[in-house]
Amino acid sequence: MKGKNKTFALVEIAIVLCSMFLVALPAMGIAAEQNQEMLSVSKTASEDGFVLGIYGNANEDDAIDMRDVTFTARITLWLEDETTLADANFDGDVDVGDMTQIGLIILNRESELTLIDHADRTVTVSRPVERLICTLSHHAEALRILGVSKDTLVGVPSNLDPDFFPEFDDVTEIGDEPWNADVELVLALGPDVVILPSCGGPYGYTADEETKLLESAGVTVLRFCFNQPETFPEELEKYGYVFGKKEAAGEFIDWHNAILDSIEEELSGADRKRVYCEYDPYMISKSDDELIAAAGGEDLFEDQEGEVSGEVVMSTNPEIIIRAVWHGETGYGLDTDDTGRLEGIRAEIVERLGTLSAVEEGEVYIISSQLWPYLPSSGCRSFVGLCYLAKWFHPERFDEFEPQAIHQEYLTRFQGLDIDLEEQGVFVYHKEEGS
Repeated sequence: MKGKNKTFALVEIAIVLCSMFLVALPAMGIAAEQNQEMLSVSKTASEDGFVLGIYGNANEDDAIDMRDVTFTARITLWLEDETTLADANFDGDVDVGDMTQIGLIILNRESELTLIDHADRTVTVSRPVERLICTLSHHAEALRILGVSKDTLVGVPSNLDPDFFPEFDDVTEIGDEPWNADVELVLALGPDVVILPSCGGPYGYTADEETKLLESAGVTVLRFCFNQPETFPEELEKYGYVFGKKEAAGEFIDWHNAILDSIEEELSGADRKRVYCEYDPYMISKSDDELIAAAGGEDLFEDQEGEVSGEVVMSTNPEIIIRAVWHGETGYGLDTDDTGRLEGIRAEIVERLGTLSAVEEGEVYIISSQLWPYLPSSGCRSFVGLCYLAKWFHPERFDEFEPQAIHQEYLTRFQGLDIDLEEQGVFVYHKEEGS
């Protein structure tokens, strides 16, 4: 009986502590209805299996909310198994202190945030971030989606597109490539945080060495890419927590996912179009497989990389031909009538592959690398490329679907750019453009 009494006493103490915490939270600014939510059983996995990799996500779902406070309280009462992410303050123990930290994260008032970045590294960031350096255009583009102040950035890559990033012309440039960033200059700028890529660079380069050098000098390093469609929303959500822009991240992710969901729904039951995609004549990459599949196509050279012979391409007889071209051939700085370079590229394909049915039926499409995944110039806009591909592959299912309107909304609403795509910007070229 004594053992039971002791257990009951401990439970009562924990309940009192949790109740005191509940009473304190509304005074901190958390709505009363969230407190009611906290009283419910809280283990809820996200529908798509995504787990937000931030310490404080105790129930390991896709967000940090009052259910995580509930779950942590249940851990302290031995009613749930301890999870790694329940250690919100990253001190090695799960206790009432973690409940406090979760409350602060919900309120965007935490002084530190521990997360798992896109390179699977556990990093603790001091907040707020006041001096930031990013090393890829993707990083800056994602910051702009969230509305992070330009004044936060003290260093940017020197190869930013001036038409797309006009506001950064007076920010210090730290080098063309993140794998060759001027580390001495970066350190001289005194950043709180430097964002390096998690994706690989040309010739197998990584940013591992730069990461070691910066961290040894006491600089916090985060590794993100933002040009991989399958992980882009997850990265952006983490960005939202780091920079105190959770609502802005949620707004964009909801809009972005609604577009992708509508495409998936329209393609339900559709036959897949057989697609040949190249970057240069007969040069292919497996990086476009998922995008082509999501648009209702089948990459005829799925999982293959490098050069293929013209004879093999001819033997596959694709229904659709796609050419992803370097962004230097396209861009926001071009007048919409300035399609000469893309016309020339398409004409070369027509001459080279002229006997294919795809050519005879006009199913040859040119698209800018700025709207393509994985490429260094693609930024965060590959979902726009998906919209174009879906309409090209299955026009009968997307009669009222307007990829350019989606592109325009992204530029205006989420990038704050004064660019009218009716007059400025060339990114696609195909038979409907008069070729």
